[in-house]
Amino acid sequence: MVRVPARAGGVGARRARARGMRTRVLLVCAAFAVVQVLLNASLIPFAAGLAAASPPGYAVLAGLYSLMPFTARRFTDVGGAATLTALFSGLLVAAFSPIGVLMLVPLLFSAATFDGVLWLGRSRSGSTPDSAWVFIAAAASAASLFLVSLPVFSTEHLTPVFLGLTALGRLAGQLAAAAVALGLVRQLARAGVRSGPSREPQQPSGRTDGRSVSRCE
Repeated sequence: MVRVPARAGGVGARRARARGMRTRVLLVCAAFAVVQVLLNASLIPFAAGLAAASPPGYAVLAGLYSLMPFTARRFTDVGGAATLTALFSGLLVAAFSPIGVLMLVPLLFSAATFDGVLWLGRSRSGSTPDSAWVFIAAAASAASLFLVSLPVFSTEHLTPVFLGLTALGRLAGQLAAAAVALGLVRQLARAGVRSGPSREPQQPSGRTDGRSVSRCE
């Protein structure tokens, strides 16, 4: 007679936890997106004028658009959280933005690049990417935003000086957003607010909730 573990209950419990985790991540991303919408709404009145008058200045200011997506990704430690948060916030802010759904383009490019670099960091280290990877991801998102913004530059701003200053502005804005996001996540952790995969102890091998079934051969 051999002991065969009864796995059905354990599998069902793991699936239920996975579903609960996905729901929790969606709710967290939606909450961060709402905060980002409020922040974006406060920038709309003067962002367009600043973009036309001083692309480098706007590039620094635009780092605020990445603040909550970066925070959501670091807080949840779930791949795609930044992109999901940017999508939620972009869809909401498009209703009152002068450029409508086009607002989604830079938001999604930035967030997807950030998510992609952190995915690379996780695949290399096998664990949560450290702060250095967060800044590398932010720098990569700055490069993607700079490339996306090139087609809308006015002719008088297509000079080496303006382009160089705008690229530096993008880098400064995105790095600042990453630094603030890391600080926010640390403050949330100190306050006891956490989000992430459940770290419940595993059941001993061959046993589910202290029960097993027998089978004769």
